[in-house]
Amino acid sequence: MTWLSAEYEFAGLFSYRIPNLSPSFAFSSLIPGPSTVKLAIVSTAIERNGSVKYGEEMFEAVKSSRVLFDIPEKIALFRALIKRLKQEVIAKKMPKSEKITGICSICKSEKDVWEIDKVLICKDCASNRITTTFGTREYVHFSGPLRIFIEVSGKSKEIQTILKRIKYFGTSDSLVSCREVTESSPDEERCAKPIDKVEELKGQRVLVIPLLDFKHDVEFDDINPYKKTRKSPFESKPYVLPVNVEKEGSNWIIYSKIES
Repeated sequence: MTWLSAEYEFAGLFSYRIPNLSPSFAFSSLIPGPSTVKLAIVSTAIERNGSVKYGEEMFEAVKSSRVLFDIPEKIALFRALIKRLKQEVIAKKMPKSEKITGICSICKSEKDVWEIDKVLICKDCASNRITTTFGTREYVHFSGPLRIFIEVSGKSKEIQTILKRIKYFGTSDSLVSCREVTESSPDEERCAKPIDKVEELKGQRVLVIPLLDFKHDVEFDDINPYKKTRKSPFESKPYVLPVNVEKEGSNWIIYSKIES
């Protein structure tokens, strides 16, 4: 087994929704999840090599890997009220008994239409309607780079090359720049790491958050978006972060790293 260390600088604010929380009121994790890191390796491998088969090989190499995070000295988090645009799912609510033949007010085609808000709309156009809503989202800012450690059992040199080329984690707005990649083992006492039982931390002043990792029996087809039938590839794992609250306000918190 080989530990690889990769240091990343985030281009700006980022937000990783904690698993199973509502998108309209989303608390953010302070770090990306282990599955996010592994998926970034797989997607970057496919993008750079142009081969889905090569991405599958990288997936097999990292799917069971341990992932640890050496976090920066300070982490700031704040909560913002944002305007959200989302697709309005009306088509599924259209009863057949209410359809008539007419001209759609959007595409101007004569077909089966329904009256929605006193306007005739066909099923296709109704599926493309965008509505505006509001939601609360937390955003995170690092005082310095994030170092990610991943333990691999093979293809070490190839994975090092891929780690250098990763440009985002999770979503394309979480832009990152890789500073360096080396073979080095983590100081686990300084890192955010998974724990088996939260009860083991009784009396310790640390932060525990749930993050997503791959299940032990996950297969490549389970993460392939072009497969129609897929089982959930993820399971929630508690990660302990060595941080304390330094300052906080009504909608913001500054965390400081606990030195071992």
